[in-house]
Amino acid sequence: MGESTDVGSCDIILDLEANCATSAVLIASQGNLSNPLFASSMTKILNWRKSEDPRDIVHLAVQALAEGHIVALPSSGTYLLVASGLRAEAVSKLSEYANPKNVGLSLMVRSADETLDYFPDISPASRRLARKAWPGSVMLSLQDSNESSVFRCLDARVRAALNDETNRIRVWQPQHNVLNHVCKLTSGPLICCPANGLQEQLVDSIDCMQQDQCVLAIDDGQVESPGYATVVQIDGNIAKVVRSGNVDEQALREMSHWMVLFVCTGNTCRSPMAQAMMQRKLKERFQNLPVKGIAPVIALSAGVSAFGGDPASHGAAAAIRDYGTTLDNHQSTQLNSTLVEKADLILAMGNRHRQVIVSQWPTVADKVHLISPDGGEISDPFGGQLDVYQKCAQQLDRHTDYWIEQLDVKSLIQWQ
Repeated sequence: MGESTDVGSCDIILDLEANCATSAVLIASQGNLSNPLFASSMTKILNWRKSEDPRDIVHLAVQALAEGHIVALPSSGTYLLVASGLRAEAVSKLSEYANPKNVGLSLMVRSADETLDYFPDISPASRRLARKAWPGSVMLSLQDSNESSVFRCLDARVRAALNDETNRIRVWQPQHNVLNHVCKLTSGPLICCPANGLQEQLVDSIDCMQQDQCVLAIDDGQVESPGYATVVQIDGNIAKVVRSGNVDEQALREMSHWMVLFVCTGNTCRSPMAQAMMQRKLKERFQNLPVKGIAPVIALSAGVSAFGGDPASHGAAAAIRDYGTTLDNHQSTQLNSTLVEKADLILAMGNRHRQVIVSQWPTVADKVHLISPDGGEISDPFGGQLDVYQKCAQQLDRHTDYWIEQLDVKSLIQWQ
C-alpha cells in the first residue's frame, strides 16, 4: 500500500480559474526540479477531501506528470492512471498496465472543441455528440486520418500506444473536479487508462500495479458512479456502441437528439405553442425513418422569467387546438444552463429574449436566433382575447415551417 501524505483539512470546492496564470508560472518554474516528495519508491497518497489548500495537490500532480511520472487520479467511474502525452517513456510504461479488455489507453481532452485539434476531419454529428456527452462516461472511437493534425505532432511511440487494433483512437473528457483542474494546468495532452479491474477505491487501484511506477495518487474516496465509460465508434453520422458501460444505448440516443429550444418570457403562451407545433411537424417529418422509437429531433421550450410549473394560458391552449395538438400537460420551465448548453438551435420570440440569453451565456451566441426569419418580434398575447392568441399562432405556424426546413437530416446520428 502507498504512503499516506495528508496536507491539511478543508472541505471547500477548489476554484482554480482565477489562479491559472499564477499556477502555470509556478509549475513552469518547478518543472525541471525533482520534488523530494517523489524521491521514495512508495506511492504518495494525497487526500483531496482533507486538503487545506487543494491547489497544492494539483501543483504536485501537474509537476509529477511534467517530470514523466504516472499519477493516479479519480474520475466519476473509476480511478485512472494518467501520464503526459509529451513524455513517451511514461506513456510506454502506462501501456504496460492498460488492459485491452478495459479499453486500453485513451486520449484525454479538455473539451469537445479541443477534439478538433487532434481530429480535424470529424463530422458535425461527432462534435455534437461529444459536446453533449462530455464531461462524462462516454468515449468516442475515432479514425486518425488527418496528416496535419496535432495528433501527428506527438512522438511516434505515443501514437502507436494510442492506436488500437483497428487503427482508431479512443478519446474522451472524463468527469471529476481533480481531472478538470489538472488538465487546465498541464501542457499538452494527457493519456489515461482505467486501473486494472474496476476500482472504486484508490487503495485498490494502487495495489493493482507495481507501487514504484506510480509516484503520486489523489484520493477522493469511493467513486461516484462505479463503472467503465461506454465506447462509441462513430464515422460521419453512423454510430454504434462497441463496448457497453455506464451510459446505456437508450441514454445515448436521447443524448444525441438534435434539440430545438423555443424561448419567451413566462413559457405559458408563445414558446409552448411553438414547441407543440414543432413536435407535431417533427413527428410527421420523421415518421418513416428507422429511428427505433426515438425521434432524432426534439423540441423544448422555456422562459427567461418563468416561475416553473405553471400551466399554459387558456388562450394558448385554445388556439393551439386548431393545429392538431394540445398544451393540456404543459408546465412552464425556467431557462437554465443545461437547456441552453444542450440545445442545438435556440429560437427566441423577441430581441429582449435573445439579449438575455447571449448576455448570460455568451459562448452560445451563434446558435441563438429570432424565430421570425425577417427579424420581427412575436408580440406577447398574454391577457388578450382569443383572436390575439390565434394571430400569434398563425405567425408561429409559418415560422416553424421555415425552421423545420432548415434542419440538416444528414447530420443526425444514425445508430446501428
